[in-house]
Amino acid sequence: MPKSPNRFFLRSALLVLFLATLNNENILAQNPIITNQYTADPSARVFGDRVYLYPSHDIPHAPGKGRANWFVMEDYHVFSSANLTDWKDHGVIVTQNKVPWVKPESYNMWAPDCIERNGKYYFYFPATPKDTTATKGFTVGVAVADKPEGPFLPQEKSIAGVKGIDPNVFIDKDGQAYLYWSQGNIFGAKLKENMLELASDPVILQELPTKGLKEGPYMLSITAFII
Repeated sequence: MPKSPNRFFLRSALLVLFLATLNNENILAQNPIITNQYTADPSARVFGDRVYLYPSHDIPHAPGKGRANWFVMEDYHVFSSANLTDWKDHGVIVTQNKVPWVKPESYNMWAPDCIERNGKYYFYFPATPKDTTATKGFTVGVAVADKPEGPFLPQEKSIAGVKGIDPNVFIDKDGQAYLYWSQGNIFGAKLKENMLELASDPVILQELPTKGLKEGPYMLSITAFII
């Protein structure tokens, strides 16, 4: 099947923007593409002829809602664009009090990611679990949909064996899927075919900088290069 020219344009445009940031330390930011809410940690994915943006969503602190001078994140929106200029907000796709394993009113839904496999869309997100006997701090869960904009159905439990934040998913050319995340170090593990469970024990990625903060892993391939 021939590739869509629009899809080729979107991939090319994203690559140009990425390379421009690498080659110009003084590049200036343009106007925010999302202006009606506070967003951070975006994961950009090309599905079909559109770019889908999956960011975290910060809301103002209020009595009984989160804590002052900290992140207050209760849900996720997804945005999409066909031209990288005009963006559509598809609304809330996952919210903390409708995820069975998430601690209610924890407001800790941080950086997410999404990927497509076999016609399904898998949305990975970190949060604070209700049950802290096995996992203290953050863990990572999955919500599944038939379309990139949802509706997404959260799984009953988080992914066993994953402790940390900033999940990122990568499918290699041989079809093997990997999950990456951070918790002091950068971790990685194979995923099962169902994309809901680990297929290997987590390992710490080696040969990374030994000083400074380590978080926000993002694995992607460009032609013959892996970044």
